[in-house]
Amino acid sequence: MTVTEASLLAVSTAEEWAGIVTSAIVGTDRRPAPAPGAGWDAWASSPDNAVALLDRALAVVVARRAGARPARPPTVALPPAPHDERLPCPQPCAIRLQRLLAGEHEVLLPEWFRWCDRLGAQLPLVLIPTLLLRGRRNPGLDHVVRRLAQGHVVWLAEVMPELGVSPRVVAGAPDGGWEPQAEPADGGAAVAAMVGLFLDGMATWAAAPQLRQVVAGLDPSWLPTVVVELSRLSFRASTERTRSELVALAEFRSAMLREFADARAAGPRPANESDLP
Repeated sequence: MTVTEASLLAVSTAEEWAGIVTSAIVGTDRRPAPAPGAGWDAWASSPDNAVALLDRALAVVVARRAGARPARPPTVALPPAPHDERLPCPQPCAIRLQRLLAGEHEVLLPEWFRWCDRLGAQLPLVLIPTLLLRGRRNPGLDHVVRRLAQGHVVWLAEVMPELGVSPRVVAGAPDGGWEPQAEPADGGAAVAAMVGLFLDGMATWAAAPQLRQVVAGLDPSWLPTVVVELSRLSFRASTERTRSELVALAEFRSAMLREFADARAAGPRPANESDLP
């Protein structure tokens, strides 16, 4: 289609549309639709004036959309990402964080950040915006993310200014408990007490939040024992959901720690290597 043909089509479409809109507002009963312009009569074949008007409107809408040229997106001059000498986050660890952010065993999020920090790795760059947005509701998380993300926060805020907004900290308000769970003084006694709750039928779903904290704080060497002991328990309807949840949590945490240990073994040794699992 030449420029002249396109211009004629645009003028014809505008004129046809103006007449259709006027008739639609007033109503075809009070004001019949004007005769279609040249080239538009093929869509006015219905004997019912209202139906013919709708058919013509449909044809004009299609012509207007087909002839529209999308506007070019605005060009944003984005500076290059800041240089970061730390190792990229290992892919298994990044996938694990993505699962945590999706709601799978969120109680382990603080521990994930602790091991990432001790490994000396970057945060997964693709997840930093999600972490910053979530941190607006949790000052403790926001502090950890901004510390580990380093210059990437300022860089991202150039494009998404809302990422540069920190949550307002209220004096005396809880920080969301953004520290790994405290380790029980006696891991064996903690596991035995937890199994006892199941045997007594007291480990209902209402007790699950407290039991999750116990599993999240145990010395990692006790996690296989948790899986074995809870798997041996007989089925009980009132505690089965809690039992399945804790077994999955223990297995999830064990896998997370193995991923960080494998990353340590495969990459350069960090200065605080002895702190890693």
